[in-house]
Amino acid sequence: MERKVFAPLPINDQTCGWTQALSSRQANASLHGEHAADFVIVGAGYTGLSAARKFAELNPNAKIIIIEAQRAGEGASSRNSGYLVDSTLNDGHMSDTGLQQYREKYAFNKAGVDCVTQLVTEQQIDCDWEASGKFHATAVPAHEAKLQRFSELLQELELEHSLLGGAELSQRLGTDYYTQALWTAGGIMLQPAKLARAYIDILPANVTLYENSPVLTSRKQGADFLVSTPMGQVKTPQLLMAVNGFMASAGLKRQRAFPLTLSASMTRPLTDTEYQAMGSPKAWGLLSAQAMGATVRLTHDKRIMVRNTAEVWPSMNMSADHLLQRKVKHLKGLKRRFPQLGDDLFDSCWSGITCISGNNAQVFDRLESKLLVAGCYNGGGIGLATLFGEQMAYMASGQMTDTIAMIQARPKPSPLPLQPILSWGVRLRLIRDRYIARNEN
Repeated sequence: MERKVFAPLPINDQTCGWTQALSSRQANASLHGEHAADFVIVGAGYTGLSAARKFAELNPNAKIIIIEAQRAGEGASSRNSGYLVDSTLNDGHMSDTGLQQYREKYAFNKAGVDCVTQLVTEQQIDCDWEASGKFHATAVPAHEAKLQRFSELLQELELEHSLLGGAELSQRLGTDYYTQALWTAGGIMLQPAKLARAYIDILPANVTLYENSPVLTSRKQGADFLVSTPMGQVKTPQLLMAVNGFMASAGLKRQRAFPLTLSASMTRPLTDTEYQAMGSPKAWGLLSAQAMGATVRLTHDKRIMVRNTAEVWPSMNMSADHLLQRKVKHLKGLKRRFPQLGDDLFDSCWSGITCISGNNAQVFDRLESKLLVAGCYNGGGIGLATLFGEQMAYMASGQMTDTIAMIQARPKPSPLPLQPILSWGVRLRLIRDRYIARNEN
């Protein structure tokens, strides 16, 4: 039975600031003709690249093929904000049951952090790694209680953190916009496009990567899968769909995972005068204490990134005109925080896809014999995508691990309403959250 895959196809803009900061890379060939492989992976982001690398290590005589619709590593993997985090904001008072649930969630996220940390260390990957923690901050005094409750939770778990406010906070961030912030020690800031590029560079010799080869159809042919692109086909006994935000487009978990389109802008490197006007703070990464509030980063090379939009976008990718409109919103957010800076700072603006579920659960499944699917990281894609990719390789190799058992014990994505009710509901929720966070953007 033939099944149409990918509608719409991914079409990334070419204006991602993280990618633009890198030197150009020669694209791999597109898939042409008929091929056969022991393991085929659709999607060359963190998940697909990690799965290919680990499967190749576990099966050195196997032939592995990765098929990527566009350029490898330049989708969501290069377009996120570069946060690798273990603790996530929880503002409620925790019962014993709730405390245990958060403890398990923390251990789960920490496993992703440890997975990336080990890989970066072993492979000596240069990705602007900064293990300096992260901030959750608010500009609204009424929201400070949320940070206080989060501090109480972290204290119960004995996780290193601190609450900052006043002059101490202003000096640390270079802005007096925020009234309070909670710093957690476990956060790592990195350059996501550099990390994705490194994942490509360390692929073993028995992995072949095909780029600019969108998968159009896949079908079962006896015990095998036949995967077709515009110019070629691959036959394989085992297939991994690692397409994250495009799972619904591929007909996978249609009612359990949902794509959102985010956009961000990044400044050119600040001049010494501009940087000194901020007080010359060290690099930092900040998340809003309020859903839909702005994510802001000051990088080690003195650039500022602002992301304060999340939308249901029909085509999933934004045109240059639409990005220009988002850039105006990002500039307003920048000026609220740093009014002393000029209006001509942003030199890049881009969009990207994230994948969410109704209950913040991830997808890690075997849909049928030899058909695997992983994704839906709910904003935690760097660590979890790398972890899921590696563990999918173990599963595809017929091996069971403690980490697979931990992942499988996690909640599954809850069913979502049918379209168009789903999109309407998400849009209404985003409108509500944007209104609540109007002073945090």
